[in-house]
Amino acid sequence: MVTGFKKTIITLAVPVLLLLILNAIPVFAGSGATASNENRNEQDTAVSDSGKMVPEIKSFSELKGKNVSMLTGAPFEELVLSKAPDVGEFSFYNSVPDNILALKSGKTDAALNNNAIASLAVNRNPDLMLFPESLKDGVFGFAFQKGDPERDKWQEAYDRIPKEEINEAWEKWTGSDESIKILPTQDWPGKSGTVTVAACDTLEPMSYTGEGGEIKGFDIELILKMAKDLDYHVEFKGMEFSAILAYVQSGKALMGTGSIIVTDERREAVDFIEYYPAAFVLMVRATGEEEKTSSIINSLYESFEKNFIREYRWKLFIEGVVTTVIITLFSILFGTALGFMLLILCKDGNPAANKITDICLRLVQGMPVVVLLMILYYVVFGKVSINGIIVSIIGFTLVFGSSVYGLLKMGVGTVDKGQYEAAYALGYSSDPAFFNVILPQVLPHIMDAYKGEITGLIKATAIVGYIAVQDLTKVGDLVRSRTYEAFFPLIAVAVIYFLLEGLFGAAVECIRKATDLRGRDKESIIKGGIGNDKD
Repeated sequence: MVTGFKKTIITLAVPVLLLLILNAIPVFAGSGATASNENRNEQDTAVSDSGKMVPEIKSFSELKGKNVSMLTGAPFEELVLSKAPDVGEFSFYNSVPDNILALKSGKTDAALNNNAIASLAVNRNPDLMLFPESLKDGVFGFAFQKGDPERDKWQEAYDRIPKEEINEAWEKWTGSDESIKILPTQDWPGKSGTVTVAACDTLEPMSYTGEGGEIKGFDIELILKMAKDLDYHVEFKGMEFSAILAYVQSGKALMGTGSIIVTDERREAVDFIEYYPAAFVLMVRATGEEEKTSSIINSLYESFEKNFIREYRWKLFIEGVVTTVIITLFSILFGTALGFMLLILCKDGNPAANKITDICLRLVQGMPVVVLLMILYYVVFGKVSINGIIVSIIGFTLVFGSSVYGLLKMGVGTVDKGQYEAAYALGYSSDPAFFNVILPQVLPHIMDAYKGEITGLIKATAIVGYIAVQDLTKVGDLVRSRTYEAFFPLIAVAVIYFLLEGLFGAAVECIRKATDLRGRDKESIIKGGIGNDKD
């Protein structure tokens, strides 16, 4: 066991060290953003005589054949095409950090965002610049369920906020002074009750997860100002941008926010309170000469400090690990029990049980897990106030239970029918024959496959962020949304998943050894089965 663990650590350490070295080489060499050879040739012609950084793409005509990216759920293709009809293709990303990283790494050539997010991203990334030509002006909006009478009440509360306070809040959250970015405390009585607000947690400075997991930002402060006026307490529910409108439409939240720009298409789905002017802008890579003097060690230390130490972000990773372990562990326990129960119901050939089980399994296995989770969360439990972790456990229990049932059914099919006849000849009835004679022969043959299903389950839990669950993968996204760095957050998430798989795999290995008939001593062989038969 120890030797195997050492091999695991060595196997993990070697690629991590190589990635650290490869990640540090661009810093040491003084190179800028990653680019293809074609892009580098374009950069050579784009550098100004003074050597300053300039946009790699400077006009809409230069977008011909290029890739333009935006957030999933942002319907702005027509807007871009109206300015640049020869755009090559569009790509979509679930979060701002993913969109920005795609731009920095050369996977896309221009990234569309609103003015607040783009300005902050450019200020934090010297290798990015704003596209010099504007797209279109718009307005930010808070989303409400279509026809919700509460919307008018909150609109009146917003109208009572002095314009000076709104502009001061905008300057505070879009500025560089982090020390003043503090939300007002909800110290009012809250006699009107508590409302839930769906908020994207990766869209700084509008709504994002800050120190201690608190959702903050310009949008959040305005909502709290309205809530104080109406004497409501507010519970903010962090989630992916693409899930906000679905959350509001299902009635799980009174309103949705997160840098939502009002469009005619979105007006068809929800109602809005329009609260601040917006603009559609593109970000592009910067090109030119930029002096880089940081050493490899200093660069790695600064990146580590930014991603884990600053704002106690390591605590977020711990919380994410706990959530992932809870979902995985309970899904394994309940899924295994469900698989056994289905096998017991169907093992004697009951036609009705077999037919119902077959239909349910086809439904569960015939759709992506993320779709199953969203159906459970937004449709089946759409009108029920239920924690996303519980819904995740239910969904993965169904998935894992169907896999366990399939493994057990396959294992039972490999046992010769003569084993049943021998058990009956010894006086066993159907169920005792199964548990004392058949099952002990099945388990050793399916344990390796069972271990593989657990490994797949652990990795599959990475999608629970779609239903507002802050698991390990979601935490990595939150950290990347604040630092705009991919290396340390993604490597940390990968390493932790690797260790979790090893931990659960070791537990299954212990179970396999305990159920292996070939490992029994003489006394247990004489007693029969894997326990003492007292019948």
